Amino acid sequence: MSVRILRALLLFLPLILLNGNLAYGEFKAKNVFIVVGDQFRHDESFGDRTHQNVPHLWNDMVPNASRCVTFYGNPSYMALVHLAIITGSWKDMRRSNPDDVPEQPTMFEYFRKGLGKDKKSCYFITSKQELNFLTYSNSDEYGENFGATAEFTKEKNNDEELCTKLFAYMKANHPQLVFVILGGAHSFNKKQVPEDMVRYRRQLKEMDDHIYRIWTTVQADPVYKDKTDFFFLNDHGDILLQQDCDDECKRYLVMVALGPDIKKNFSTENKWRQINVCPTVGKILGFSTPKVDKDATMIDDFFLNGGN
Repeated sequence: MSVRILRALLLFLPLILLNGNLAYGEFKAKNVFIVVGDQFRHDESFGDRTHQNVPHLWNDMVPNASRCVTFYGNPSYMALVHLAIITGSWKDMRRSNPDDVPEQPTMFEYFRKGLGKDKKSCYFITSKQELNFLTYSNSDEYGENFGATAEFTKEKNNDEELCTKLFAYMKANHPQLVFVILGGAHSFNKKQVPEDMVRYRRQLKEMDDHIYRIWTTVQADPVYKDKTDFFFLNDHGDILLQQDCDDECKRYLVMVALGPDIKKNFSTENKWRQINVCPTVGKILGFSTPKVDKDATMIDDFFLNGGN
């Protein structure tokens, strides 16, 4: 083989197809954090023109971030959307036993198997103990041996305890792939009583504070600073109890991303869904996600390099 051909092969090596996905080599981030705000309502957060309940997200993070104005769920499914984010698929959404581990591999399994990482390298934590089935699948090709380290708070919905555990694990192990589900907010239907909304708005402000603390803790750590892409999104749209919910009903979700690979002060109205998160993380960190849904492609318009 000539020297010229060998050099050409080396130039194109970052774009080799791996198990169905391109592995790009031009991302600066070596770590990805995904934070999900459970019951984080659009109309009391980004849909409120004052943004009084999310001052850190809106004032301190969004100006340095990209956000998707039209971020969608799936109108056919009202539950288990955390699973769609983690697997990049809607296939497991209607299981006979919702507490079973999924059939579809999780991003943790793709990451560990694809890159040969140990269990400490990916970390899952939530204050919602009922979400204890999200860290690995029963896939024959992947499975528990490639799952994430998982922690749950002792007190349900205690996000202060969650942050204490998360920060301790970050300091001790510096995981590269981190998935956090905050559970401290309790939303209500639109016919809620005023006392419910006073309490909910207080909880939303507390969640906003926790999100910002996670981001600033990442930035204060030299292992993570300027080497971490950070995603915040919520789980459901604004209208939780409408049975005939269509895409327009479900579009009121929140998606914010910031980090060294992400455009600042940028917004898109391209239609992205929760299943696009898993393959996006794969492209950033360089692992393949071969079993995601066909339309689960990378969210490319956020990125400074155009996703390649």
